[in-house]
Amino acid sequence: MFAHKDFINFLQQSKVDKKDIVCINVLDTEGSAYRKSGATMMVNSDGEFIGVVSGGCFEEDIVHCAKDLLSKHKGKYVVHDLRMKDNTLDSWGKGVGCNGLIKLWMEPFYCSENYGSIGIALDHALNGIKKTLIRSTETEGFYGFSSEEQQGEIIFDEVSSLIYQKINAPYRLLILGAGPGSEALLTMANTLGWQTSICDSRTSNLNHVRSADETHLLNNHEEVHQILEQHFDAAVVMSHNFTSDAIYLEALLASDVSYIGIMGPQKRTRNIIDSFSQDSETVLMDKRLHNPIGLDLGGESPESIALSICAEIEANRNRATPMSLREKKRVIIHANKP
Repeated sequence: MFAHKDFINFLQQSKVDKKDIVCINVLDTEGSAYRKSGATMMVNSDGEFIGVVSGGCFEEDIVHCAKDLLSKHKGKYVVHDLRMKDNTLDSWGKGVGCNGLIKLWMEPFYCSENYGSIGIALDHALNGIKKTLIRSTETEGFYGFSSEEQQGEIIFDEVSSLIYQKINAPYRLLILGAGPGSEALLTMANTLGWQTSICDSRTSNLNHVRSADETHLLNNHEEVHQILEQHFDAAVVMSHNFTSDAIYLEALLASDVSYIGIMGPQKRTRNIIDSFSQDSETVLMDKRLHNPIGLDLGGESPESIALSICAEIEANRNRATPMSLREKKRVIIHANKP
């Protein structure tokens, strides 16, 4: 929850507008489904919503149901069974986009109560406090928080009727250098719901930045160390200046940032590393360092490059090996052959 910054903005704006909300969570799925367990949707008292819990199969019904729940002050367990009786064209022609069963929990929260447990969870997310929110589908108003780590985004224990939901903060990206292409990268990262920050020592460059959540004007390049005292998950060096790139990269390598990308060819990056390290080979073996940056998608426009960079960061974030889903299916089928 709150891994996408639009959910934070939605809840904060609802509070300003004094609107109540219903939070909808996918607890579990069976068969084919567009969204899996952990998917979240929020609907406010005006019928405005953020997020989806299916491929559009029943979001409209959820909005109507949410308005009813707000008047009843009570949560609701909902099961949508979209499984077809057969696999004929006639069955698929009914308009259902998937062929699975989806279990949902819908719970109202009120502005006058500061949104209860969801409001507290938001405060935790904003302060970087990792917690697990525990709610009950049986006991009205029951909630608690645990510091114990869990694997999935959401776990539903049907025996105890308890929901365990991970409280996340948005993924944080730092761009070092407001040069050409930075705005395209910011736009792509914002679409993914990441928290975006950019820093530069050149006022004229920062004046052209429109999409960053935070901008930082450095009086000198060494001030990047102060910026890195904040927590960032990923960083991209793209000042296109040898001296500043060297200072930025050296600072990043000494930080706990888990993904470090630098624009430019490998030869240039090696020369940059040589300028501050006597052991460039060891530095280049750092698994966090990505150069050249991005996945090979074949495009050359700033937008295509931004997409390739964000795709690589997303894969790194999810510990996934990028590949076509079509090819992935073929690999699985081949592996399962006797």
